[in-house]
Amino acid sequence: MSRTIGIKVDVDTFQGMRNGVPVLLDIFRRHDVKASFFVPMGKDNTGRTVKRVFTRKGFLKKAGRVGVVSTYGVKTLMYGLILPGPQIARRNIALLRRILNDGHELGIHGHDHVRWHDSIKHFDEAETRREIDRLLTVYRMVVGEEARSFAAPGWMINPFALKVFEEKGLVYSSDTRGLCPFYPEMGGIRFSIVQIPTTLPTLDEVIGVVSAEEKTLVDHYLGLLTDGLNILTVHTELEGKRWSGFLDALLGEAGKRGFAFKPLMDIAREFKNTPDGPVCTVEYGSIPGRAGEVCCQKDR
Repeated sequence: MSRTIGIKVDVDTFQGMRNGVPVLLDIFRRHDVKASFFVPMGKDNTGRTVKRVFTRKGFLKKAGRVGVVSTYGVKTLMYGLILPGPQIARRNIALLRRILNDGHELGIHGHDHVRWHDSIKHFDEAETRREIDRLLTVYRMVVGEEARSFAAPGWMINPFALKVFEEKGLVYSSDTRGLCPFYPEMGGIRFSIVQIPTTLPTLDEVIGVVSAEEKTLVDHYLGLLTDGLNILTVHTELEGKRWSGFLDALLGEAGKRGFAFKPLMDIAREFKNTPDGPVCTVEYGSIPGRAGEVCCQKDR
């Protein structure tokens, strides 16, 4: 997988789904890119992230850099707090079909994004199974087939989830930050489901740190690309909104430099056909520019 970029699109909110997805689809069509979209199957409860102000060091600083109100909008910040959260997948079935009809992959990004992100580390096996049963049921209902991929909200996972994904026949999940695809080992258990980590920083981790200027950020990401496999996570609330020009320019320049774009499913299947794929442990850790813990790829 030389000079390859996998684009992983995380939908976190209802507005990100409704307004950001069409913007990204247009950008991808312009550059002939096939991406992997991951959508929450339940309600948008973004307003409940307010508690992170008190539980996550650096949360306010990051929120200030990115511009939370301009990124998410006041209404979204009220969902689940003083306004009922709208259903993200079930109220956007036409958009889900458009993703698939345009040739992109469609996977799952949790049920309640906030609940998974903040609580999955502490779920026992029974609670984990209930949560996954809910999201798989909705996917089956709205898409008409079984899910084959998952991307953890906030890059947070537990070994029970990996076990259930394996049992349900998912091809891969993308729940970690790391360097290359691997077979995960967590909680002393080795799993056969492929793990595809995000290898590049996300835009919200570098805005205001590297720069807040579009061209400088594009040049920064071009400098980070390796001659091997690169996995970039984009967010509908950022690259599908204010920062769409950044993504458009980045894809154009990367294409000129000879990089190919593949959906994560293609990358996972190619990895499974490679003998002696590495086994790495998954550990909770931290990365620059992001408040709170994420799951990280570690050598055994």
